[in-house]
Amino acid sequence: MRATAGAAGALTAAAGAQGLYLQQQYRRLPEARGPLSGVALWRMQRRRSSSAAPADAAASSASGEALAPRRPGTVRGGGGGGDRRSCRTILFIGDSLVTGVGCNPDGGDGPVLPRAVAEFVSRHTKTDVSWTALGETGGNIDTLHRKLLPRVAAEAGRRRALGQPIDVVVVVCGLNDFKNAYQGATKTATHFRAALSDFVAAIQSHAGVECAVVLPALPVHRAPVFGGVWPLQPFLEKLAGLWDEQKRSLAAENAAARARVESGVRATLRRIFFVGGEDDEIPEWWAAREYWAEDGIHPNDAGYRIWGEHIAESITRQLGLRISTDEWQALKRRAAPV
Repeated sequence: MRATAGAAGALTAAAGAQGLYLQQQYRRLPEARGPLSGVALWRMQRRRSSSAAPADAAASSASGEALAPRRPGTVRGGGGGGDRRSCRTILFIGDSLVTGVGCNPDGGDGPVLPRAVAEFVSRHTKTDVSWTALGETGGNIDTLHRKLLPRVAAEAGRRRALGQPIDVVVVVCGLNDFKNAYQGATKTATHFRAALSDFVAAIQSHAGVECAVVLPALPVHRAPVFGGVWPLQPFLEKLAGLWDEQKRSLAAENAAARARVESGVRATLRRIFFVGGEDDEIPEWWAAREYWAEDGIHPNDAGYRIWGEHIAESITRQLGLRISTDEWQALKRRAAPV
């Protein structure tokens, strides 16, 4: 037993040393240049997908209720007559994955992840989708709460004034928490869980409890910078999984609470959903070098788009929307490494 414990300790120490070395060697890439908000216009998505997307890829009538704003907002869109249509709103909050570190610095279109999600949802709901990205590169959960919550409150107020309440908030976090895991009293998975729960509650205090909060997993152990680095890569997989498990359990706890109350009261409870990084239906594309930026730890434009469509697909399923089998297969083919 002493030998086993000693070996485990040695492996942990070796993984820690490897991680520290990679941190010291890391050179930060710039954030994405361009707008941090925009509108995915349905008429544009219709043109792009008309030749590929089947007619039944749109949401069912019931799904329209799931994501529809409580007070329908409007934006300029539609045909040449300048007609106005209802608009759904998605807010993205998070670290460098939201600010678009790793995106093409010459692109000038802003972070790819929010646009990819908005465009996917727009295609499947046949409505315009407005998006806004609020990010803090390098921020852990405490930093995101402290620095971004005032901006969340301002954005929620601005949207209400426009008649466009926020329908979905995607919170991307954890990377800057587990990379410093257990280096202090507030660097634990337990603290992360409590802080995340507080942050979600604070977000919904401004955006409304009917607003759905989506928590995506971060399968960063597949990043090329860790490829073949033993024992760091398997160690990091377990560590990242522990942090992602806090997101999963928070969502599961919320779902159980909602199931215990009568359906008439359910709308007053928080809505929290977890999006897994990988499952049996998603090809393991993460390890393909072509989808990662030059730092080997952030996705590039193509990687962000595939990950964004994965998140958006999960949003459509968990909120009652429907995707055709043909388009789901097309999504998997796009994600498959070549």
